[in-house]
Amino acid sequence: MVKENSSLYDKLPLDLLAGFYFEIHKNIEKGILSNAMYHEIRLMEQSALRRGISLEYLHDKGSRIIDDEKLLRGTTKLQ
Repeated sequence: MVKENSSLYDKLPLDLLAGFYFEIHKNIEKGILSNAMYHEIRLMEQSALRRGISLEYLHDKGSRIIDDEKLLRGTTKLQ
């Protein structure tokens, strides 16, 4: 049996991993972070897959966590 390499992301709680994944991905798309951060994204994705979590679920959970944080901090404008 081959032991897979683990990373720091394997030790993070799911909420923290999901929020971090969403924010990093969003900032890469905006050009705020370099494409070198794709390596970190891949490590996060591998961690999620080892946990049996789909990437769609990870992204959606991250999005909800960030939205909830914004509401808690009052940084979103309610219309």
